[in-house]
Amino acid sequence: MKRNFILLLTIILSCVSLCFGQGKDAKVKVIDTAYNQGSNIVFPELTDQMSENLDLLGRVWGFLKYHHPAIAQGKYNWDYELFRMLPGYLQVPNQKERDAYLVKWIQHYGRISVNKEVVLVDSNAVLKPDLRWINPEQLSPKLYNLLMKVYENRWQKNNYYVVADVFNANNAKFLHEESYANMYYPDEGFRLLALYRYWNMVQYFFPYRNLTDTDWNLVMRECLPSFLDASDTLEYINACKRLIAKCDDTHGSLYSESMMTYLKYFRTPFDVRFLHNDTLVVGSYRNPEKIDNSGPKIGDVITHINHLFVQQLVDSLAPLVAASNHQAKLRKISSIITSGWEDSVCISFVSQGIIKEATIPRFSFYDLNYVDTSDGLCYRVIDDSIGYISMDDLTAEVIKTLSDTLQHTKGLIIDLREYPQKVFGNSLSPIISNQSISFAQCSKPIIENPGAFGRKSSSYTVKGKKYYSGRIVILVDENTQSQSEFCAMSFRTNPKSVVIGNTTAGADGNITSITLPGGIQTYFSGLGVYYPDGTETQRVGIIPDIYVWPTVRGIREGRDEILEKALEILSR
Repeated sequence: MKRNFILLLTIILSCVSLCFGQGKDAKVKVIDTAYNQGSNIVFPELTDQMSENLDLLGRVWGFLKYHHPAIAQGKYNWDYELFRMLPGYLQVPNQKERDAYLVKWIQHYGRISVNKEVVLVDSNAVLKPDLRWINPEQLSPKLYNLLMKVYENRWQKNNYYVVADVFNANNAKFLHEESYANMYYPDEGFRLLALYRYWNMVQYFFPYRNLTDTDWNLVMRECLPSFLDASDTLEYINACKRLIAKCDDTHGSLYSESMMTYLKYFRTPFDVRFLHNDTLVVGSYRNPEKIDNSGPKIGDVITHINHLFVQQLVDSLAPLVAASNHQAKLRKISSIITSGWEDSVCISFVSQGIIKEATIPRFSFYDLNYVDTSDGLCYRVIDDSIGYISMDDLTAEVIKTLSDTLQHTKGLIIDLREYPQKVFGNSLSPIISNQSISFAQCSKPIIENPGAFGRKSSSYTVKGKKYYSGRIVILVDENTQSQSEFCAMSFRTNPKSVVIGNTTAGADGNITSITLPGGIQTYFSGLGVYYPDGTETQRVGIIPDIYVWPTVRGIREGRDEILEKALEILSR
């Protein structure tokens, strides 16, 4: 009987927490299950003062996560600590009591000891921490001094939540971030957590936060209503999309297997694309056997979808799509603009100069062909004299033989309009470079100083023993992204090269993966990439030497007008 009583008492004591959380030696994943079924937070009306309070809380919560010695070591379940403090915080009547509440909350996690090992931020850092919000004019003296004390004695060793990924060029790798994948529709507390988590990851580990159209300092408060007011799964997904889009980074995307299984979504059996003047045309068939005879054909111009002008749809979708520039945004919109929640869609289009309208069927993702349709041919000779390399199919085995093969050609085309899948693109460098020359600089996050990105390290071409001496034309377009853009930077150092095509995606640098409540996976560019002189590539992309844009007629006739231009250049 006594043994049973002691066992019961032990269980009870292990589940008891203080007002603000568990003891600092708690084993987070084993013990802290208090909010596994939901946060149970009830939010009051989102007044201006409440918005200001929640904005400040999000900043403090994220700041402590990456700086406070006890919290950065993972001694608390920091997600659940937010839920523990929120009920009381939501009741504070004014700024004075708000700041006092935050001071008490921070003090709960232990005394801040002097850390003599703190490494100061390098004065030459490419990007420095933005802590302007820790402002003595806007915070009480106690709160300001406490936050500064945390910063001046910040944790410098292994952080529980983020490390430098040695297998991914040392960009940030986020750890121990629960996905809460069983929540198809996270409650208000978990939706607020999603906003806080993402905003702070960008604030401290995104190399281009200074290039966003909207000042990142304004984004959290701007997005609060859409997260707290999201009435169902779809509205929550869209709130996340709007937030991610604020990064203006083409690497930004959103995927949730659990949510996509829960939600039914239908697509047309053809793909569309935008041309230079924002004209929307049918570009290709995904499933020819599912094409409705009354619907649009390849090269037809789409004017309305479900009786809405295409431009109206673009304007409504644009805030939900993360992209570095206009062409990249249109590229992404083209993949969803004809999709929807019904299994049919009304399309108005122009075919051979005739205005038509048809209601055609749409199909689920699983009923359409999304298998790679590439012919797998990574190298061929065109017109017996011009070499053509398709980077998406290029293999290491082929590269070994290219030096000898290319000697019999008078010109070379390197197609970067698709992503190098099988090799690191710069492995082609020895084939086309006669010198080792810097073509890019990269900045990397300084994990012990969140928000700082270190001095740029240079990337060089590789001098080849048997390099190509002929002329080179490099093909790019809005599909040229990330490693493809990096390759273009390398290849164009060849003095006999020319880049043709149109605006690239403007998203360079290895990606960093992020997990949000609801099983959502998203990404952003984790490294800063620049030209050797420091010029930005992010959002700008690779600027072609000669612009070439596909036309309606060219698409209708099945022509590759960018490739045609390359052949014209090399045949002169």
